[in-house]
Amino acid sequence: MGYLPKSLAGFVLLFMASSFAMADITNRFSGFASIGLVSNDNPDLVFRRDVTQFNGSYNGDVDWHSDSLLGLQWQTQWSYQLETTAQLVLKDRIENDLNNSLEWAFVRYRPLDGLDIRLGRMGTDIFMLSDYRQVGYALPWVRPPQDTYGLLSFYHFDGVDINKRFDLDNSALNIKAFYGRSDQKYPLDRDKDMSYRLIFKGAGTSINWERDEWKLRYSYANVEVQNNNPNPLIDALLAVSPYWPEAAELSQGFYTQSKHFRYNQVGMGYDNNTWWIQTEATRLNSDAGLVSSTRHFYLSIGRRIDAFTLYAIKGFIRTKNDEIQINAPTGFPPPLNQQLGMLAAATEQALNGSRSSQHSIGLGVRWDFTSKMALKFQAEQFNVDKNGEALWLKVNPARASQDQTAHVISVSLDMLF
Repeated sequence: MGYLPKSLAGFVLLFMASSFAMADITNRFSGFASIGLVSNDNPDLVFRRDVTQFNGSYNGDVDWHSDSLLGLQWQTQWSYQLETTAQLVLKDRIENDLNNSLEWAFVRYRPLDGLDIRLGRMGTDIFMLSDYRQVGYALPWVRPPQDTYGLLSFYHFDGVDINKRFDLDNSALNIKAFYGRSDQKYPLDRDKDMSYRLIFKGAGTSINWERDEWKLRYSYANVEVQNNNPNPLIDALLAVSPYWPEAAELSQGFYTQSKHFRYNQVGMGYDNNTWWIQTEATRLNSDAGLVSSTRHFYLSIGRRIDAFTLYAIKGFIRTKNDEIQINAPTGFPPPLNQQLGMLAAATEQALNGSRSSQHSIGLGVRWDFTSKMALKFQAEQFNVDKNGEALWLKVNPARASQDQTAHVISVSLDMLF
């Protein structure tokens, strides 16, 4: 993040460090870790946990980068009203520096019972699993469902949030509002140097209701992109616009600054300690041509039998953007005629490459073989539509898109400490 870590997150860390000089302050250290292996039999598409990763599995190889990580957390209780928290997560990412690894660094102030105000770096509370999506032990599956969480890649933001808790008859209602800034780097292909960065600011709200075995949730966020990225297609399209007027309009699809992403999410969970059900539906409306508007959904059902949990999961992602077909003007002498045709094909491929459309089904088992440790096995089938591979990286980006199937086998060892 390039905006606030030096002021907000740095302030929090300095504040926490001072706790060692104060004897009546309570410090708590904890951590979590996952060792994950994944294998995908598709030879053309690289399976990855989410779109921020450039490592993954294809053609039956075994990848350990996607799901393996180490998290360390430090909480300081200064008083009943004041608390600070920092969380560092070490995992595979494009930029593996301290700034990007620092997931949380915030001050929590509680002026009244049931009212919390946080300032600093926090998890983005847009989705049902936002606060613990990287804590493998807290998840029933090997990873959050890829159909939903693969594209929804916000992990944290620098800013402020306010949460009010209402204790109702046999239930609890939490209403939260947040505002902040964030940025994220995304790979364009399997080359680490081929990437682009999006810088965001946004605000949102979430409503959570819990009663006995039930949990219901709604959230909304409006995120604005603050930057553009250099793209040679923009320059090429503008250069030929005197011969091809439509090219100038097509170039607008590659601009991201001042474009908005709007998220609407609903979720439901049920858990009676024997059976559990969890489902989540998300709609993303995007103004940016390089990020398609999508609908996401998953439903998972599990059954606990002693130390084992058996579960099934079904999900999909559907784009709302139609496929684009671009025809270059003809009748020009060579080599301009051929150059226009190549430019039209490259533009079509780039804009269609933002589309995500697939469905999946999976089965898995979790074994809690000892306290705070679990071993998981998961098998999934993904059916990926033509020009719907945005969650995946292509082994050969120049190869024409087509409907594809991928079988993904995953094993993970998750622990708390």
